[in-house]
Amino acid sequence: MRKYEAVRDQIQLGDSEDKVLSVLLPTESGLPLRLKKQPETYLQDKSLVKIHYARSGFQSDGLTTDDEFTPYVFKDGKLIAIGWQYLGGPKSVGQVVPITNVNVNNRKR
Repeated sequence: MRKYEAVRDQIQLGDSEDKVLSVLLPTESGLPLRLKKQPETYLQDKSLVKIHYARSGFQSDGLTTDDEFTPYVFKDGKLIAIGWQYLGGPKSVGQVVPITNVNVNNRKR
């Protein structure tokens, strides 16, 4: 997530999709596919809309959920929104798993 934090301020609304992805994609290099969220593409009022999800957080709950990503929304190749507000919020969220220092041993003697 440090890679993402280091570059996110280089992106502004109105930037081209190519420019934004050239900044964001290197931040996810080396991540396994299970830790990424696939982009979405659809037509809206004859405009091509693409949503790219950048890995911007991590919950150690073993799940890959929407709240671990920041969406970047493009309309006809231009960045029109950053974040979940435009999309109505994340659809899934992780659960904080508390770390305990309890060692349970169920061995029979």
